[in-house]
Amino acid sequence: MKTLQRLLLLILAPLMLANQCKKEILDTLPPETQEGKNTFGCYVDGELFVNAKGNPFLSFAPPRLSATYDKKNNSFYIRAYSDKVDFISMRLNETEENIPNPISEAFFYIEKPEINKCWQFVGEEVGEIILTKLDTVNNIASGRFQFRVQAHCLYSSNEMIASDNTIVSVTDGRFDVKLNISD
Repeated sequence: MKTLQRLLLLILAPLMLANQCKKEILDTLPPETQEGKNTFGCYVDGELFVNAKGNPFLSFAPPRLSATYDKKNNSFYIRAYSDKVDFISMRLNETEENIPNPISEAFFYIEKPEINKCWQFVGEEVGEIILTKLDTVNNIASGRFQFRVQAHCLYSSNEMIASDNTIVSVTDGRFDVKLNISD
């Protein structure tokens, strides 16, 4: 009987710990750091958006946060998913540290499964990212961002049903990520 109890404890303990970590990050923006902690957070129309941590036991799952620096073109790209289906991606064609870099392209996607609809918001030159750290030796990128994008289209059951002028404001954004580098 003791062996069975120990076995159950060994199986359940990591799951309970993973669940605790997940709850911790969902109720506040991550701190501004420059250590490659793989954090991402902002407010979307006043609602908190933080990157999903994913399940540490599923190593084959796609990354919930990724950033790439293209040395050849001096460009930067970042994408983050929330615990829902929502995601944000941004691209820079300029990568100067500690100055506002215009966002070349921003994309925000939100899905509302309860009403079977999703929205895509796309914009060019709609905000800025201030790279507080772009370290290509230690592969770390950190920064702050903000942007506003207009609704591109509204889908229902994978069929476009409308396009409107709804604006989404993304504010108080911050990230600290491990950087992928391409040549």
